[in-house]
Amino acid sequence: MILNDLTLLLIGFFCTRTFTNGSDWLKDKKGPLVEKILEVPEETEVPYGVYWFQATNPNVKSYKLSGETDNKTLIDKDGWLYLREPFDWETKTVHIIMVEALDADLKTVDGPVSITIIVKDINDNRPDFNQTLYHGVVRQHSRPGRPFMSIYATDKDNPSTPNAKLSYSISNQIPDTYKVPLFQIDNKTGQVSTTPAGAQKLDPNIDAEYTLFLTVKDLEGLSDNAFSRNTQAKITVKENLWKPPNTLIITENSTDPHPIQITQVQWNEPGAVYVLQQKERYPNFPFSIDEDGKIYVTEPLDREERETYVLVVFAKDQDNTNLEEPIEVHVSVTDINDNPPVCNVPLTVLEVQENEKIGNHIGSLEAFDLDESGSLNSMLKYQILDQEPKLPSSKMFIIEEYSGNIQIEHDKFQKTKVPAYNLTVKVTDMAGAPTGFDTVCSVVIRIIESNDRIPIFEKQQYELSSIPEDIPVGTTLLTIGAIDEDEPKTGSSKILYHIVEGDAEGTFAISTDEETNQGYVMIKKPLDFETMPVYKLRIDARNPEPLVPGVDYNTNSTAYLNISVIDVNESPVFGSPEYQATVKENISVGNTILKVDARDPEGSSIRYKLEGDVFNWLKINSETGDIITNSALDREITDTYKVRVIAVQFGSPALESTVFVSIYLVDVNDNPPMLIYPETHFCFPVHESKAVLMKAVDKDLDPHGPPFQFSLKGDDKIDMRDWEIVPVNDSFAKLKMRHTDFKKIQYDVKVNIRDKGNLEKTHTVSVLFCKCSQNEHCYIEVPPQSGRPTVGATVGVLLGTLLVFGVALFYVFYLSKKNTESKATTRTFTTDAPDAKPMLQRAPLQM
Repeated sequence: MILNDLTLLLIGFFCTRTFTNGSDWLKDKKGPLVEKILEVPEETEVPYGVYWFQATNPNVKSYKLSGETDNKTLIDKDGWLYLREPFDWETKTVHIIMVEALDADLKTVDGPVSITIIVKDINDNRPDFNQTLYHGVVRQHSRPGRPFMSIYATDKDNPSTPNAKLSYSISNQIPDTYKVPLFQIDNKTGQVSTTPAGAQKLDPNIDAEYTLFLTVKDLEGLSDNAFSRNTQAKITVKENLWKPPNTLIITENSTDPHPIQITQVQWNEPGAVYVLQQKERYPNFPFSIDEDGKIYVTEPLDREERETYVLVVFAKDQDNTNLEEPIEVHVSVTDINDNPPVCNVPLTVLEVQENEKIGNHIGSLEAFDLDESGSLNSMLKYQILDQEPKLPSSKMFIIEEYSGNIQIEHDKFQKTKVPAYNLTVKVTDMAGAPTGFDTVCSVVIRIIESNDRIPIFEKQQYELSSIPEDIPVGTTLLTIGAIDEDEPKTGSSKILYHIVEGDAEGTFAISTDEETNQGYVMIKKPLDFETMPVYKLRIDARNPEPLVPGVDYNTNSTAYLNISVIDVNESPVFGSPEYQATVKENISVGNTILKVDARDPEGSSIRYKLEGDVFNWLKINSETGDIITNSALDREITDTYKVRVIAVQFGSPALESTVFVSIYLVDVNDNPPMLIYPETHFCFPVHESKAVLMKAVDKDLDPHGPPFQFSLKGDDKIDMRDWEIVPVNDSFAKLKMRHTDFKKIQYDVKVNIRDKGNLEKTHTVSVLFCKCSQNEHCYIEVPPQSGRPTVGATVGVLLGTLLVFGVALFYVFYLSKKNTESKATTRTFTTDAPDAKPMLQRAPLQM
């Protein structure tokens, strides 16, 4: 068989690929003439060898091609099916051709058989937006993440491959008043929405229009080789209609027909479903809302029942999802005068002494009104309507109009003739306006004898001894007594006891029994023998009513009380309820962190001991209370170390007190970065550059952690030309191959990591290159047996033979090509295919 130029070219190319790659992958490109499905990438350089049909019948001299060749596919007489023009996936994805083998007389010997060529898409088309300029409208305070417009682009590449998978992004926004993104786009769907910052800051009064610069990329935006396209979107910001109204004012007890519309809320687009709820749980909720957002009050309101309401309004879509955050509607109920004044008590009882002077205040009549405080509706006016008896005058008393204070207008009281007066007082609201309500209150004013007798103590001297200092607060120590011969159960005879000397700290208090006038001396504050072992109190007895002129209190109204406090053995007392200290974790061993101090009230010596020191980091000086580092502290174990200090008083019995000590550890850069990477192997031989993903971690806190700096630490064992470090982010980096010419061994690569605080450590990354199974798992090759040829040896012999044959073929091809080029600058080659055309170039063959 005579080989033509194309056959030589194809064979030479495949032989070269065979010997270069070390494996005979040409076998997948040749075979008998049978039905086949072949795959060819689009836009390949031509001529492109598709398949080499090899006849088994010796009578086959050539081949014939028919079917959907589209003048792109040819077959030579040796059976090589190749392309003369590249396929285009976007034009046609499948070509079905027919191939038959012919003899010397061009008669069919084998076939025809159907050959299906599937065109494999490559990324050769840029995405296209469906509009050159987009327009959108967004409302102020729109819900972040809720789309208000969509951007759409298409890609002519195969939609089932990443070539047509698009990714959207916003590259810029104009204006950028706040220096933060106000808009965001879903990178897959192209839906545009506001960011949380945009929902808060968008304001048509500041910037009513924005321009977004948009980018779409194919290959899902994950490759530097992705195609992209840009466009713009004009965004108009409009006022948000979904906003609360001003506080609604409703007058209570309205007589108008209900329900009454009080306001209306509105969502930005039609079709919203409105829901009304109460913010607080009211016994009655007299409000409703209709489908148009109109809010009604359904019944009269009573301000005295409730002054304010807060209504919560939701706008929902048809799926019951909130379109926006709910708004609050505040309702204030205004007052009308619908409540009469009320007397505080049914009968007000006051006292006046026989010798009271004109103008003296003797008391007040108290009344109230349920209407709004501070308004005219609750402003009260007082008026005395009647006085009984009217002796010696019908106007013995007057009442201040707006305070209710009662004063003496006429003196000459005589209890023997008139022991009491009954007053009828009218109280009117609205400050006495004719349209106001009024109420009548009753007042009794009793006449009492003049306070002309002083209290006289039953004893002038009281003694209390042996009171222990730990007696509980509130304990009654003593009952004292005095007698007053004024009218019983009046202000003239009531006795109040006052400690006027000997108790500057207010350690004691005296209360009075209203029935017996006895005084009870009680402990108000804890006693302390060491501070005050003896108290000498002076106690005065006094009346709440003033004495008549010419009568004065004397020594009979004064008594003395001596109190002796006895010592009790008390526990030590610390100077602080809790101790705290902040230290760096690298504080030297033996340094004092802090000092605790305690004293014994009785003056006994104190010793200290430490408890709760679970890590044995500390020790304490038993005499001074100094807490000292016993071993190295470590914030990475705990940042707050809590222990207990016990102060022991050596006495009989020995008493102790406990205080807590908290030590807060400040981080220092004492932990180098650590390296985390997966157990890594790569299949040998290596066909493409790969990388190991590394992660650095640091136990220390910022600023002693990331960002980390990764670098190679070269030495005699590592050729730094083999590897490079590619940063990923603050904590990740890749150890990447610089080439693919690696041996089938394990490489131990030294990687140095430095943290932000310049602490560094070198780690070893072990990368194994090994033979792999079909599942890319490493396996160990069985060593060859002695005396038998190995598979490797057999393959070596075959490869050597093929190499010699390939060199011979190339030499023949070279001589043929040289002779041809000396005859003409262009050349055609023949083929038996009926639609063959001259080839004007000899392009490199691509597979």
